[in-house]
Amino acid sequence: MNVDSFYQYIDKFNEVRIFVIGDVMLDIFMYGKVNRISPEAPVPVVNITHEKKVPGGAANVALNLRELGVDTTLIGLVGGDEEGRFLENYLHNNKINIFLLNDGRPTTVKTRIIAGGQQVVRVDREVSHKLSDKKEAKIIDFLEKNIDVFDGIIISDYAKGMITKKLIKKIVELCKKCNKIVTVDPKIENFFYYKEVTTLTPNNKEASSATGINIKDDRSLIKCGNFILKKLGAKSLIITRGEKGMTIFENGQVEHLPTVAKEVFDVTGAGDTVISVVSTMLALNASLRESAILSNIAAGIVVGKIGTATVNIDELKKGVKEYLEQSCK
Repeated sequence: MNVDSFYQYIDKFNEVRIFVIGDVMLDIFMYGKVNRISPEAPVPVVNITHEKKVPGGAANVALNLRELGVDTTLIGLVGGDEEGRFLENYLHNNKINIFLLNDGRPTTVKTRIIAGGQQVVRVDREVSHKLSDKKEAKIIDFLEKNIDVFDGIIISDYAKGMITKKLIKKIVELCKKCNKIVTVDPKIENFFYYKEVTTLTPNNKEASSATGINIKDDRSLIKCGNFILKKLGAKSLIITRGEKGMTIFENGQVEHLPTVAKEVFDVTGAGDTVISVVSTMLALNASLRESAILSNIAAGIVVGKIGTATVNIDELKKGVKEYLEQSCK
């Protein structure tokens, strides 16, 4: 692959149309300074100076796609609360098509308090009971009526109740019938329901926990990856490994891709970036290897930013050029 080959794919991102279905949440980042320890308990007192609110979870996947120019529709749950309204307005303003339902639960919110560039604590507000049958049926009906106009579906599973066994089965059936890709960023709870998907992108911990195989070296990593592929009958697999990069599994072949991150400030949302780029590339009929390389470059850019982040076209093209120049040395 050369620079022009990657650029040709990137320039076609705006021709791709993708559904994102999964757990929508709001990420709040509160930034401040620590000057003393609390007299009430041995904890730092953080004096908040400013805060940032951004879509997280499946909504961040949608933002990643839209930032890359992909026509994106997000399907998920939000509450009838201030946080839910904020998300709807934010997504609408970023030209993301939304099909957001309210089943009575509050919007999932993750609040991170950061001081001196370090996360001090995270506070979660969530209700994660299973999606109701009525809402499940409504989503399936929406997918059946609209699947023909999209190139694929991303399932962004954060184990908050949105993704059910029945929904997974229906999505896979629809995508197989209509010859669409279906990619998954899985969590342990539903891991082995994702049978016959196009590809999965679990991280090292998720893959290890789901299989019970402790990944401690290349041998155990390969054993774990092959077990997942055999168990699920999936076409391919990408295990993301943080500072060790990622490993791709396809057609009996295994390849390790080292990380391209120069500096790591925050890994929040890096998995969202990976599946966004991989899915877009696969929708353009790129190879898994090409898709993984580009997603690895994108993730390397995102982890160099603080907070839930995305990568844009210009940053991605610059990253490709730097990566290939470095590879040729």
